[in-house]
Amino acid sequence: MDKIIDIHTHVLPSVDDGAKTMDESLEIIEYLKKVGITDIVLTSHYIKNTSYTSNKKERENIFEELKKASSNMGINLYLGNEVYLTEDILDLLEKEEIVTLNDTQYMLVELPLTGYLNNLPNTLCKLFDSGIVPIIAHPERYHFLQKNKERVKELLEFGCLLQCNIDSITGKYGKKAKKLMKWLLKNDLVEFVATDTHYVEKKKGLRKSLKKLKRIVGKKKLEELTRENPLKILQGEEIQGNLEYLIEEERNRN
Repeated sequence: MDKIIDIHTHVLPSVDDGAKTMDESLEIIEYLKKVGITDIVLTSHYIKNTSYTSNKKERENIFEELKKASSNMGINLYLGNEVYLTEDILDLLEKEEIVTLNDTQYMLVELPLTGYLNNLPNTLCKLFDSGIVPIIAHPERYHFLQKNKERVKELLEFGCLLQCNIDSITGKYGKKAKKLMKWLLKNDLVEFVATDTHYVEKKKGLRKSLKKLKRIVGKKKLEELTRENPLKILQGEEIQGNLEYLIEEERNRN
């Protein structure tokens, strides 16, 4: 597997719980390159009221330094964020605290792992109405979906797209995440898989996970999840989720 576009990483140094130094960032980039990744979107965390709140200008400065330092590595870098969903997310975007993926209509969004946002529908509706397409990071890891997978329709109804972590398929995040990811893949509800890399893996887990994914979904679908759809993001092209699933759900309710 090669020519992978990774839309979820924590490679930008000294801004979140990922790479701490420029050297560490370069080490991660080299590691991802060996796995077959050619393009990396740097989606550092933005979590309001924490230390992970570097703004657009701060991250752009570091981004330019990293591009210069990695210019001979044959890797394309793009700027983004993994934004913890909050009611004032559009204000944060307008104030240039956060950014979309490669300055497109797509935004990588994170939800609480163990809880639930009571204002989730309203906030997603605001994003949808403003023309922002939320990409939900690692839905297989959220407890509210693990407990009731059918609640995924709450995300799909607002035009959300789903990005699963590659290593979830081999159990890195537990049996429940693995089981939910398999169900999401089976129902064709996943548009992207990505690494969510924070550091260099000492084991060959990522290669193993890619091979397992290929066995589950096939070569063509894996290319769609790792290359074709991510490329559409970088170019700002339209991607639609599985609307047939929502239609079928509506039929079943009636």
